[in-house]
Amino acid sequence: MKIRSLSLMLVTLATCSLHSEEIRISASDLLAEFIKAPLAAYGDENNITFDVESIGSLPALDNLRSDDIDLAILAVPEVDSRLRQDFTLYPFAYDVAVVVVNSSNPIDEITVGRLAGIYGANEEFNFNTWGDLGLSGWGSRNIKAVAAPAKGSISLELFKHAVFKGTAMKQNVTMIKDTEVEEQIITNPASIAITSGLPKSNKVKAIMISEQNGSPAFGPSEDNVHYGDYPIRLAFYVVFNKRDEAKLKPILRVLLGDDVATSLRENNLFALPDTIRRKLIIDLDLEN
Repeated sequence: MKIRSLSLMLVTLATCSLHSEEIRISASDLLAEFIKAPLAAYGDENNITFDVESIGSLPALDNLRSDDIDLAILAVPEVDSRLRQDFTLYPFAYDVAVVVVNSSNPIDEITVGRLAGIYGANEEFNFNTWGDLGLSGWGSRNIKAVAAPAKGSISLELFKHAVFKGTAMKQNVTMIKDTEVEEQIITNPASIAITSGLPKSNKVKAIMISEQNGSPAFGPSEDNVHYGDYPIRLAFYVVFNKRDEAKLKPILRVLLGDDVATSLRENNLFALPDTIRRKLIIDLDLEN
């Protein structure tokens, strides 16, 4: 009798395993690795298997259009009307270029054009000293321009795309590891750096950026990035077929949850502001 009961239990377990739900996701290779662990943890508790493919955004969209996957997470520079017409979209995260200086530096904000004059080789302006930017008391200090993107980040490419009219950086821009950038800024107060995330030391500060002279400048906060006020960013969206909305609502709650947001932030990406994530989750619950 015991042997029969044990055999029945094993068969039941095997049957449950065979019938576990599978969710197929194609996610931008810029963030796919950062969502796998939270999804796997949720899947273990809810008998769901997640097949997460790390892929470029255009191939991911092709997979979605051909019904090879259930859900895509895409880098979307601009959302066109056709995409919204064909699919349901939810904002998800942002890749951002942050510009930092020493906290003793009197500069708090800068225009896109002036950043181009510091970093670009073929731009309208050419700034080599802090005095060229009108900083009182810093006139003779040469600007030490640094770029320190995190591994796997496209923050430097974002910076070039948003800031340069040409395509080339000055040859005197120093490339360093992102782990070394704060030490560089602290030991050389005349430095300025392009980074992938917010500074951790109180001796380093992120400066606000404006589109042009006379325009308001905005710092790289999650709110400013989400609402598009901070100008150097790339948005990611969760995208799926409208017909699958009921099936995917629980997965959306996970993707918009605290564990995924924490993972994104730990890997130099900007999550949605907490208030926005919570509102989206409440809206999902109200639609039930």
